[in-house]
Amino acid sequence: MAKLSKSKVVWAINETRSMKQAAKLSGVAYNTFKKYAKLYEVFAPSETKGIPRGTGGKKPIELADIFAGKNPSYSTTKLLHRCFREGYLAEECSNCGEDRYRPSDMSKPLMLDYMDDDATNKDIANLRVLCFNCFYLMKGQRLDVKIPQNVKQLQKAVGNLFSSE
Repeated sequence: MAKLSKSKVVWAINETRSMKQAAKLSGVAYNTFKKYAKLYEVFAPSETKGIPRGTGGKKPIELADIFAGKNPSYSTTKLLHRCFREGYLAEECSNCGEDRYRPSDMSKPLMLDYMDDDATNKDIANLRVLCFNCFYLMKGQRLDVKIPQNVKQLQKAVGNLFSSE
């Protein structure tokens, strides 16, 4: 069994947030590390219940800060769901009122639209909710949305079908 020096034990404690992490950093079992730390009188376990998990202690960005423009790269999808959850936007299309759930995945086919087409301008007055149909009818040509080749062929075939009469 390798003996741990006092300097190595003190170094491991200073480099980590808990005694278990210090033992892992030293490459020994926790009980072995604890024995040497007590021997050198440097064993000082944390008073708390451990290191918190999850968000890492970070709180989510406030929506007021996002609306004020302090976080222009905030995810559009996350913003949409947070606005729904916190009541800033109604969970329906602001153009046609569509609010049905899709049966396949029980979600509403809605997207967040920036009225000035600037995705970094997240001011609440610049946001509106549109269903997919309204979004592509209102914004499709202006945003230069590419239509897949198979859809173009289908459009042409349907056009030929009705124009031959």
